[in-house]
Amino acid sequence: MKNIIELLDLHSDLESMFLTHQRALLRFEFPKALELLNDYERCLLVHMQDEENILIPIYEQQAVVERGGNARLLLDDHKRMCNILELFKEQIELLTTDDEPDTRLLMLLDREAFYKRLCTHHDMREQQYLYPKLDAILSDEEKAALLGRITTDFEIEAT
Repeated sequence: MKNIIELLDLHSDLESMFLTHQRALLRFEFPKALELLNDYERCLLVHMQDEENILIPIYEQQAVVERGGNARLLLDDHKRMCNILELFKEQIELLTTDDEPDTRLLMLLDREAFYKRLCTHHDMREQQYLYPKLDAILSDEEKAALLGRITTDFEIEAT
């Protein structure tokens, strides 16, 4: 990995992980869906922490931030995403004991659709502002040093 924009590949990995979780939901495999959601959340949190602790501070200090690319928006998205995931975990716990989970499952999938739209919007913001701005202002050596500090090894196997 040589450019910051290549971190978008991690977003694809995360999206695949979430889709695997949703497939388990559709098969009524609620304990597995919860386990997969926890795996997804763990990887997402690692990625968010890398962005918040490594990338965003440099972005705030050195980049000329355009409207829509404010770091506060990125951080707020992260917080919102984490809060929503907690709600999903609560709902899945309820699904595991529900004798007729159909209605609750449909409501959860609707909420997950909203979450996926939030993630897509967030990814677009990073793709338009955060990553390209960092690629533009950092030297190749600086990028290599930053990328060396970022976790990029949460590969998954989609099922």
